[in-house]
Amino acid sequence: MLPTSQGSFRLFRLFGIQVFLHWTWFILAYYRFQTGKDLYEKPIWMIWEYVTLFVIVLLHEFGHSLACRSVGGRADTIILWPFGGIAFVQPPPRPGANLWSIAAGPLVNVLLVPVIFGIRTFATASGFAPEYSDPARFLEMLEWINLLLLVFNILPIYPLDGGQIFQSILWYFIGHAKSVIVAASTGIVLSVAGGGYLLLQGEYFVALIAVFLISQSWRSLQWARASLKNNLP
Repeated sequence: MLPTSQGSFRLFRLFGIQVFLHWTWFILAYYRFQTGKDLYEKPIWMIWEYVTLFVIVLLHEFGHSLACRSVGGRADTIILWPFGGIAFVQPPPRPGANLWSIAAGPLVNVLLVPVIFGIRTFATASGFAPEYSDPARFLEMLEWINLLLLVFNILPIYPLDGGQIFQSILWYFIGHAKSVIVAASTGIVLSVAGGGYLLLQGEYFVALIAVFLISQSWRSLQWARASLKNNLP
């Protein structure tokens, strides 16, 4: 139900997990450089900002993968897409295992909040990042990037982490297939509403995320309906 590695190229392998980068990642890079080119006096800081985004997304996805393995699941592939990273995890078919595998990603971002804050505080106090300087702007953006990724991922929109956490909790009460139907249907409604709002605001590129979420929710919804039809749990 998730995109494949087609159109991606291998970056490296760590902890037995192969990391791929999809070519469309560079579209996001171009978009970010165009919208943020006036933020820094020296363009090198924009490059560092984008590299940092790459690292934060990667840490988030490794959180999913390593958590999945900790409960006996399989996780050996991560693909970095322009809409974020995708960790291909296959936890054991239990709601608790699924919940932990999904929740571990946002928890990485939660742990990064005090770490980044501490770095920014030290850099300011030591004089490395005086107010209004490029290093100060970079560290401020670093905080915002991590927070935005955290908030975005925990939105209750399937198949974002928040939507999958919602589905995992429902799984305890109504079973797997029915929980996917509820979560995916909710995800479609919220994605349509969010995408429509973004289009009205002229945020056409960002609205593509809503299109992606709708397509993934729809595919999951079709799978769950087929499972119920075939009397699968």
